[in-house]
Amino acid sequence: MRLTSVVLSIALATSVLSIAQSPAPDSLHPAPAHPAFKVAVYIAVSDVERMKDPAYLQNAWDEINSQVHVDKVYIESYRGGMLADGALLETVKAFFKAHGVETAGGIAFAAGGDFVGPEAAGGQFVSFTYTDPKQRAYVKHVSEETARHFDEIILDDFFFNNTKRDSDIAAKGVQSWSAFRLKLMDEVSRDLVYGAAKAVNPKVKIIIKFPNWYEHFQADGYDLDKEPKIFNGIYTGTETRDGEITDQHLQQYESYEIIRYFDNVAPGRNGGGW
Repeated sequence: MRLTSVVLSIALATSVLSIAQSPAPDSLHPAPAHPAFKVAVYIAVSDVERMKDPAYLQNAWDEINSQVHVDKVYIESYRGGMLADGALLETVKAFFKAHGVETAGGIAFAAGGDFVGPEAAGGQFVSFTYTDPKQRAYVKHVSEETARHFDEIILDDFFFNNTKRDSDIAAKGVQSWSAFRLKLMDEVSRDLVYGAAKAVNPKVKIIIKFPNWYEHFQADGYDLDKEPKIFNGIYTGTETRDGEITDQHLQQYESYEIIRYFDNVAPGRNGGGW
């Protein structure tokens, strides 16, 4: 039986974990491994930054390790304008390796800082403008820097395109937005992410995580035909929300269906659910 990996999309942080009703942490008595699946924890870059404090890092690890056996951590390098320093990434990676935990990198290509435009009004998620030379160069830089520190990288599900800047409109021409964005993100995948990362680390493998979006994939540039072939594997976003009061209207049963769907999109290359 193939072990499926389950990613806990939570911060490795005492502030988050203290919500759980559980015994006090005890690093000498870690939680047992589960026989049917592996567990990975994704650490967002904001929490990676907090791990500059060794006491915070140790305390956070002791608490989660007492509650769930962790096989792997994804250490995020970039999200929303925040790029972690390479020395910090190496420090955090070394800590987990010393505790017998497999490590990998993570990137959430959400625009931030000066790259955020009017699309962000109302709190909406905003992608990079992949027709802007400065933003393209920055995406390439993030890919290269992350690959210098990790042999495996997962792309969190912000790897889409939803901007309509003047440069987008000019590049789109007479194409539909879906057709334009599919071609654009295929090119970005090959050249600015996978190609850029491989150039600095020939051993690197990159996994793309697809979200639980169904009919919205093509409209935002997720190419379920070509991107699984460009990257080394895929991962499945299984997030659910309240089916009535959230803007995504995701029903709980969709998390099961999406796993089955992606198992057929990339047979044998779907790493698990998140």
